[in-house]
Formats: sequence, C-alpha cells, structure tokens
Amino acid sequence: MNFLSHYYFERYSHNPELVLGCILPDLIKNADRHVNVLPQKYEDRFGNNPKLQHIYHGWMRHVEADRYFHGSSFFYDHTHQLRILLAPLVETTVIRPSFLSHIALELLLDHLLLHHKWVHESDFYEYLAAADRDVTDRFLKLCDVPDTTFFFTYFNSFMRAQYMASYREFGQITNAMIAICRRLWDVQLDGDQCSRITEVITNYAMKLDDEFPLIFEEIQSKLS
Repeated sequence: MNFLSHYYFERYSHNPELVLGCILPDLIKNADRHVNVLPQKYEDRFGNNPKLQHIYHGWMRHVEADRYFHGSSFFYDHTHQLRILLAPLVETTVIRPSFLSHIALELLLDHLLLHHKWVHESDFYEYLAAADRDVTDRFLKLCDVPDTTFFFTYFNSFMRAQYMASYREFGQITNAMIAICRRLWDVQLDGDQCSRITEVITNYAMKLDDEFPLIFEEIQSKLS
C-alpha cells in the first residue's frame, strides 16, 4: 500500500508520531533503498517513551497492513488484470510488468481515497509536520541507523513537494509510476506509451471504484 492508504487507517488517531510511523518504512525505502531498518529487533530499546512507542506502533501497523494487503485475493486479482493491460505497453523496455501493475494498483487506491474524500492530503501533511523530529531521529538511531542525514534530507524534500494531491490526476499517476520505475531501471517512455498507460489506469479506476472499499474494510477489521 502507498502513503495515503496507510494513512487511511490512522486518520482519526490525532497522533502525529503514529501517523509518521505508519509511513516511515516507505519513507526510508524511498530515501535509500539499501537501508534496512528492523525496529522489532530493538523493541526493548524504546522503553516507556510514548512518542517512541507510537512511532513503533505505527511502523508495525504498516507491516501488518501490507501483509494483509499483499496476501489478499484483491491484490492478486487486480495486479493480474493490470499486468495483462500494461505489459504490451512496456514490452520494449526493461520494466517488469508485474512491478508496474503492483505500483499502479497502489497509486490508484490513493487516487480513489482522495477522489471520494476518505482522506485529505492537507491533514496528512499537517500530521507529519507536527511529528517530533528529535524523537524520530532517536528512533532511527536506536534501530542502528547511525547517520540519519539521508532520511531527513529526503523527508524535507517530501514535505516541500507535497505531491499527494497530484494523485487526483491520472496523468500524474502515470508520471509517478514511471518515476518509481526509474529508481530501479534506466528507462525512458515516449509520449504515446505514457498516454496509453494513462488511458489504462483511467479506465481501471472506474472498475475499482465499486470494489476498493472492501479491501480497506477487510484490513481495518484485521488491524482492529
């Protein structure tokens, strides 16, 4: 699941550290995909500090939500269908269709949450801005990340860009999909390929519209 989908489960928490924790695994992965943080190995280090505990709790809820999501028939069925639609559009590239369909589904879920006003990006960014950075730094260092500069450099950029609102536009979702692919492969898509990807995801969003609430209800029931 992507940022806003994870935020959906914590949107009423009124707890900035919990919200930050629920997206922290993906923030770190985006900041440096070679850094592997495993807080569950260091749970005893967080003591009774409530903010450290909230970050940790958010992190573990992220892990659980992803586990339920990626193991669901919803995920399997829709990534399979998207793969069939997207594979011909990238067959001349090194992009793996299975990877492209995976990120397409996750970004479309964020789009639908925004479209139906189930989440609001302004609230999301306000939570993140309110999270205690000193405690976040301490959390990462307690998880054996000695130099956190890479993370805060990325996080500052993430907060400045505030690009979540752009997921309302299908063309911007296509751009995001390609940008994510470029983290793994040196790839360029031409205008026709981008337009056809946008057409596919636009049509597929209509297919998802009736079905997507079910996966959030399912995961919410399990997290509760």
